[in-house]
Amino acid sequence: MEHERIKNTMRNLIWGTLNSIVSLLLPFITRTVLIYTMGIQFVGLGSLFTSILSVLSFAELGIGGALVFNMYKPIAEGDTASVRAWLNFYRKTYRVVGAVILCLGLLTMPFLRYLIKYDIPDGINIYALFAIYLLNNLEGYFLFAYKQAVFLASQRVDVLSKVETLMRVALHAFQILSLLAFRSYLLYTLSIPLNVCLNNLIVNALSNRIFPEYQCEGMISELEKRGMRKKVQGVMFQKIGSTVLFSVDTIVISSFLGLKTLGIYNNYYYVIVAVTSFFSVIQRGIIPSIGNRIVLDSKEENLKDFHKFHFLYIWLVTWCCCCLLCLFQPFVRVWQRGENMLPDAMIPLLTAYFFTFRMGDICFIYREALGMWWEARFVPLGAAALNLTVNLLSIRWLELYGIVLSTILSLVCVYTPFGSMVLFMQYFRSKEEYVRYLLKTCRYFTVMCLTAGTTYLLCRPLPGGGVALLLERAAVCCVAPNALLLAIHRNNPDFKAAGEFALYMLPQNRVRGVLSRLLGLGTD
Repeated sequence: MEHERIKNTMRNLIWGTLNSIVSLLLPFITRTVLIYTMGIQFVGLGSLFTSILSVLSFAELGIGGALVFNMYKPIAEGDTASVRAWLNFYRKTYRVVGAVILCLGLLTMPFLRYLIKYDIPDGINIYALFAIYLLNNLEGYFLFAYKQAVFLASQRVDVLSKVETLMRVALHAFQILSLLAFRSYLLYTLSIPLNVCLNNLIVNALSNRIFPEYQCEGMISELEKRGMRKKVQGVMFQKIGSTVLFSVDTIVISSFLGLKTLGIYNNYYYVIVAVTSFFSVIQRGIIPSIGNRIVLDSKEENLKDFHKFHFLYIWLVTWCCCCLLCLFQPFVRVWQRGENMLPDAMIPLLTAYFFTFRMGDICFIYREALGMWWEARFVPLGAAALNLTVNLLSIRWLELYGIVLSTILSLVCVYTPFGSMVLFMQYFRSKEEYVRYLLKTCRYFTVMCLTAGTTYLLCRPLPGGGVALLLERAAVCCVAPNALLLAIHRNNPDFKAAGEFALYMLPQNRVRGVLSRLLGLGTD
């Protein structure tokens, strides 16, 4: 059983990583072509529409996440009838949700002009473009998106990753062609809903072939409906809060500072999202495995796993922070040819934003696997209220600095401490472990600042410029942060447990033994 779980997790991570690489490189190329053929305002326009629709999509209420949680147990126990009933419930509910989002989108269209300050590109009908983005948003609710739940709950995320990788390649190839050959933003935009349509049709066909026993039929019981209703209400609160917390920044920037400023900011934010996509792969790959462990293992074993995963995750986050601090400006300078750049003072803030954004992820992953949406329902709402308030108060004085600072403040003061408290008090039921977790997180943040600062000081004297400087700094960032982290954490008990787990996932015993002796883990 343990071997099969690790096999599924590794398969999910490998294909998820490949999908993430594709989703990092191809959108970057497409975005660059868009900037040089159409202009930076078009980047801001697409970002604005995406953020607006993210806000409208709160109507989905998180039914998908709640459904996947409810399918873990029947799939593990081979209860096919229950899986079919849940899928049928999911399909019917999504059709209703799609109709609600359609109505909300149509009601929003008359107000679009008031959300864009200064610079709507010439010859652009913002209402027609918004309708295309709305269509893209609606397709999942009417075209088999519910079938993805079968792969997620069955720990076969690799299948979804394969399909997404193929469809991403096709999408970005067509978008680049439409920009270079026709300079048509309309064709560029129309390709997005077409791609989603084909993706959902392929997933449905694969689901019917791989899992023919899971079709939409039957009804869930009234007791299950009541339990689902409570979970959905909890997810609703979380989804509204999370959407406002992470999407409102774009709308505020567009409304107060304009599309050009939004486009410049979005170039930097795009890099953060690109790095974040790798962590999304990790989350997507391990949530089904953690959900399976929660069903089958004790709380004590799950607590050990939690600290192990938390250490590994924060190590990766810290390394990425070092890379962001040292490579952000050289990369954007090469990419944008010295134009469309933010001040250097923004880079430490964006680095701190990335760390605070990711530092509570393992708690979030466990809450998702446990279905603890109701218990944590007010956490994102509180963080979102603080973020929006500080945004509106500081945007005129601090401009973009205020936007980033307000999000960091809401993450540090509300989102992470109260979100983790729910997990430790409601599931692990240990105040001592909660305090231990908070102290660890503070220590890890301090280590990140020390490691990133030291790496930056090592990079500053490097000569040259352009691509050469970028490559020189990248080489330092590959070695220095990990060497520093190894020196700092060598005697940390979590390092031993996390290192043994990571080595166990390697396929070759000989390689495993060499690395374990090199790292001082004392295990083969």
